Amino acid sequence: MIEIGDITINPTKIICLGTNYMDHIEETGLEIPKEPLIFPKTLNCLITNNQQVIYPKYLFNNRRYNRVDFEVELAFVVKDKCKNVSIDDVYDHILGYTVFNDVTARKMQTKDILSQKPWFRSKSFDTFGPIGPLIKPVNEIKDPHTLDIELKVNGEIKQKSNTKHLMFKIPEIFEFITQLFTMEPGDIVVTGTPGGIGPV
Repeated sequence: MIEIGDITINPTKIICLGTNYMDHIEETGLEIPKEPLIFPKTLNCLITNNQQVIYPKYLFNNRRYNRVDFEVELAFVVKDKCKNVSIDDVYDHILGYTVFNDVTARKMQTKDILSQKPWFRSKSFDTFGPIGPLIKPVNEIKDPHTLDIELKVNGEIKQKSNTKHLMFKIPEIFEFITQLFTMEPGDIVVTGTPGGIGPV
């Protein structure tokens, strides 16, 4: 359970998208996906926006893995239990939108990709999922694909984009996910990061 602004949610899962902005694909050299590329993060990642991300000793003391990156992303929160949602009904099942930092152990992720291993461990360290500071109700955002998205480090802009550049849009993402498994109230879907990733 986590309080995001004045809304408390109790998610059962966090589902993230990878490679959903072309500039991020270009900067990483990853393949252009033919369908949404999804992966989970563990719930122990979740912290509110005023809590600190902890740099794990396991990464800090290991030269093979000692890089931790920021990734700013638009996320949305599921309103109700749903499965096999049609693309036309997606917004009926969304509670609202928020900001998510998909903190990533980058060297670990790169090595896992080269070894054809899942991204799971590089994404799932404790505190690697800051969220908030609020959930904007779905009816207050006319079009979630016209939103500016930005990340600063010590006041310096590191990532700056707009959700119009999402390759897979929210209706397509959610229809795809709910064909695979049931989504529960409070579950979080994270739509992918634009270019400009870098170490914290």
